[in-house]
Amino acid sequence: MNEPSEHTIKLFLKFGELKYVNDLYENGTVFLNSIQHFRKLEDNGLRGDNYEGIIKLRNFPSGDFEIKSLNYKGKYISMQIRESYDEVVGNIYSLYAVSSQGFPNPLQFKIDNRNSEFGSHCLMIKNLPIFFKRIEQELNNSKLKFRHGFVKYYDARKTNGKITLFQKPLEYEHQKEFRFYVERDSIEPLILKIGSLKDIAEIYESNELIKGLELTLK
Repeated sequence: MNEPSEHTIKLFLKFGELKYVNDLYENGTVFLNSIQHFRKLEDNGLRGDNYEGIIKLRNFPSGDFEIKSLNYKGKYISMQIRESYDEVVGNIYSLYAVSSQGFPNPLQFKIDNRNSEFGSHCLMIKNLPIFFKRIEQELNNSKLKFRHGFVKYYDARKTNGKITLFQKPLEYEHQKEFRFYVERDSIEPLILKIGSLKDIAEIYESNELIKGLELTLK
């Protein structure tokens, strides 16, 4: 099941190394890495996110604490408790969404330069109904349960309560993520083949696309 959205998506962008972008463009290779992979990945916060897969977050203001066994009392400035499973199963596939969710005012549209760090090239997916149909058909043929939707961003220093797989800290907001989540009892990658995207997509250099892509009002 997927949550209905009143937001319009104009384009999907997939940034990456040329060989992977080409493979997606020519062969329709959709590589869904495991949630556990992103949770453990250390790459200065590019793809890795140690908040990935948590189920509850609690932030506490400054206060006192005591360790009776050591006869020790102290103070803390702030404290955060994260609840999660030891292993988070399932796979995700992330796309940059040019949409009214991320850019309510088209005149303020601008892709953050940090997205070029994902790779030298970018695949622009233009025909979204066909793309959704192909990827959903392959998932259904594989009898895999899945959901997709916009990622919503939260302040990890202030948020208290449940966290879903479609939420990420504000530090990642520039990625404007739309996510496919596939339910699997596995921490291994999942590879789908949805066929060539040459009829619905185009390849660009990341830097050129970031500089040149504009939205206009009709």
